[in-house]
Amino acid sequence: MKTIVFMRHAKAEVIKLEKSDFERKLTDKGKNDAQNAAKSLLKDIHKIDLIITSSAKRTFKTAKIVAEVFDIDKKEILCFDELYEAEHNEYLKVIRSIDDTNINTVLVVGHNPTIFAIADAMSSFLFDDFKPGAYVVFNIPIETFKMFVLGPANLLHSYTP
Repeated sequence: MKTIVFMRHAKAEVIKLEKSDFERKLTDKGKNDAQNAAKSLLKDIHKIDLIITSSAKRTFKTAKIVAEVFDIDKKEILCFDELYEAEHNEYLKVIRSIDDTNINTVLVVGHNPTIFAIADAMSSFLFDDFKPGAYVVFNIPIETFKMFVLGPANLLHSYTP
């Protein structure tokens, strides 16, 4: 049995002409929401073995905040350029590439609309929205993440700021 958490990055700055979307940072509210989400997640699952994130500033900062709450060194966060503006297939490739010898619980921090679509595809619960800082936790009856597919899974927890 494996556990996977899908989290949308927390609230980011409004897009500005002088800054690329990739460079957008978290707002103060976003930082606070990420901190609250991380504390809630710690109560829900207690341990994360691996954090995967898009390399965009807002997703990496969200992942760093979660890592701090879980006492995980930020150097342990795996960043993937290919998760920025990615379709679900890119997320699947990254998840399936995990060397999960000692990894049972993975957090994936990403972007809408893809992170919402993945969560929605895995749950029989209909989500209205997947707001910034929201997360879902699933148990998946697989032995290795190489077997990960999109499809119904056991929704353990969900959180919306």
